[in-house]
Amino acid sequence: MTVLEEVGRFSARFGRDVVVERTVWRYYRLGVGPPIFWLTGGLRRGALGFAFLERLAAHHTVIAPDFPPVQTIDEFIVAFDAILLAEGIASFALCGQSYGGLLAQAYLAHRPEDVDRLILSSSGPADSGRAWLPAEHALIALARLLPEKTAKKLLVGGVLKAITLPGATHDDWARAITVVVQDELTRADVVSHFAVAADLIRKRSVAPAAFAAWPGRVSVLSAENDPTQGKKDVHRYERLFGRPVEVLSLGLMGHAAALFDPDGYVDVLERALA
Repeated sequence: MTVLEEVGRFSARFGRDVVVERTVWRYYRLGVGPPIFWLTGGLRRGALGFAFLERLAAHHTVIAPDFPPVQTIDEFIVAFDAILLAEGIASFALCGQSYGGLLAQAYLAHRPEDVDRLILSSSGPADSGRAWLPAEHALIALARLLPEKTAKKLLVGGVLKAITLPGATHDDWARAITVVVQDELTRADVVSHFAVAADLIRKRSVAPAAFAAWPGRVSVLSAENDPTQGKKDVHRYERLFGRPVEVLSLGLMGHAAALFDPDGYVDVLERALA
């Protein structure tokens, strides 16, 4: 099957919906075992991770939401609460990849008593200062003013710069990403991407005080060829969480290892979960 056919199959088999404040949230539940709440990256569609999610589900219950175009971090948090409540999950490992890592840090600050470990994959610390707000506001304004096709390129251009499509399935993945961007994402998704990041900066909820009493463990998954990883990220994480951070190497799997090397990625992820 093609990537798009696999996404469709995965969505039909494992997809569920919950309505939160008149917004429909699509999410996927699969597997059995200790629960993992997985937050996907900037392409906003959890089903794109079908291959690694099904491998991960061999030993875990996996919950992975899509991201609708909401405008605030609080809307994400309320929806995440509703999804986990609907599935009867009270305690869980929290994992975020890329953009999902920012959301994961905010959600941990909201619900530290229920998270036993945090895994951040190809993501950076979410404690950016208010100096970043003008840049986020400029991106929001561009997303609202530019033609929709150009606005979507603004979002996806950054995503595609961070990933290297695999050679053997390059065209198939390129086609799948193009269809998701052109046919599924809207201007509102692009605005949401930047507006939620700006809201997170404004609220300053991701701060050392939020994690001071949390007893959990932090693991960071990082690839050598990931251009989004900063040399100071680990030091910032340790300052943010007030404890040592476990760093696990993804080697040369790249920023989107979860999509393009599902077997290798799950091997590393299982080590973080062990």
